[in-house]
Amino acid sequence: PARLPGFAFAWLELASHRMLMPKLLLAKGQKGWVLFQRLLAHLLRFLHPFLLHAHLTEPVRLLYRGLLRVLLVLLHDFPEFLCDYHFTLCDAIPHTCVQMRNIILSAFPRTMRLPDPFTPNLKVDLLPEITQPPRLLSAVSAALDASGLRAEVDGYLQ
Repeated sequence: PARLPGFAFAWLELASHRMLMPKLLLAKGQKGWVLFQRLLAHLLRFLHPFLLHAHLTEPVRLLYRGLLRVLLVLLHDFPEFLCDYHFTLCDAIPHTCVQMRNIILSAFPRTMRLPDPFTPNLKVDLLPEITQPPRLLSAVSAALDASGLRAEVDGYLQ
């Protein structure tokens, strides 16, 4: 979409088409996940300057709402995808788009059962799921290198 802005709506339609999105996300070995993540990342990078200032024209607002709907479909049908690529997707979303970030960050794997937050004396430290590290398919080190923070983080951790 960044190279040809007139193609942005078609890009969203192609990426979210009922014949393409499930094929990519249900491919054996999750081989299509990287491709679909790239499609979403390109669209988010295209929308970034518009969403940063929150003054949306009607076409950009429609594109934003369409992307929100795609994210909601992903949250409902493919939450593991959002869990595994949450870092890359949230990194591409401007800080002003709290709702979009919350959709991505509210995803959890279907095999996991969330505890009832109203349980009296709930201790998060004692939950068995707390010992399992999250699965990251994003290149976190590349993002740290691009921002110039890798040396600082490594220095802090040592």
